[in-house]
Amino acid sequence: MRFIKSTTETVDKNINVYDNLDVPEDIKDDVINTKKTFNIKKYTHVRLSELATFCPREYALGYKYGKAKESYTEYPLMQQFEIGSALHFWYQNFSKVFKDVLYGNWKCWACGKLRGRDEPLFTTRDEIRKNPCEHCGASGEASFYHEYYFRIDEPYRVTGKIDGFILKDNKLHVIDFKSYFTKEDFPKLQDKAQLVGYMLFYDYLPDSLKLPLPIDLETGYLYYLSKKFSYRDSILCYAVTKEQKIADAILKNVSLFSDSVKTGILPPPFDICSRSNWLKGKAKNCFLRELCKQEYVGV
Repeated sequence: MRFIKSTTETVDKNINVYDNLDVPEDIKDDVINTKKTFNIKKYTHVRLSELATFCPREYALGYKYGKAKESYTEYPLMQQFEIGSALHFWYQNFSKVFKDVLYGNWKCWACGKLRGRDEPLFTTRDEIRKNPCEHCGASGEASFYHEYYFRIDEPYRVTGKIDGFILKDNKLHVIDFKSYFTKEDFPKLQDKAQLVGYMLFYDYLPDSLKLPLPIDLETGYLYYLSKKFSYRDSILCYAVTKEQKIADAILKNVSLFSDSVKTGILPPPFDICSRSNWLKGKAKNCFLRELCKQEYVGV
């Protein structure tokens, strides 16, 4: 390592220096991909991860006019997202922390099918890996956690993906993982809203989409996973109840969008947006700011 790090401090402007190891730009592009990641956001259903911040009017406008927001994520930020996803995957599939209490569906990575012959098995990691895949015969070790995804149109247009379910006091509870680098005032409001949203809208799913075991929809758990070493705060857990105040606020905003889809009537803009002539609040960086303003002024 000493030899590798003993590179000259003076490098050509076309050379990138990483940890004192100079890598020519043309070689770097051949061996790693740090290009921006393309994202597209459609306004067909409210993502439950956005419950605390989404604007019903923006979604209604996007749906009415068939808009889609395109954006790019720079690699340094994308790397943080990927590290968070890797932590989630590790805890779901390998960590002893949730070994006997994490329940869910499992997918065989050999054949790509959900485990279970007649219907997907809803069980723990240890149980699913005891037996080979029912479809292709691959080892149970080739089965990995498959997060529970749902999307509904009635009575609310919402979509979400639940990180997992844990067994506590003989009851199954919804859980959500969040990764962090610096400890803050946890649990965050937006994280609580997301978890409450899962518990709230699960009740509205048709029976065909619901899980085979009853779920406690009054209390869920938020887990904050540290991205850096910490003796005290490597994993933090908070119980989140389905507070009526939060649930009412969620239903009110989601209803504004869902009703607009049916009636074509747009929800009003936020006060701070209209009062500031669309220069402050969410309007400041809103993808549909001009359309929102145009529709409002034209009323």
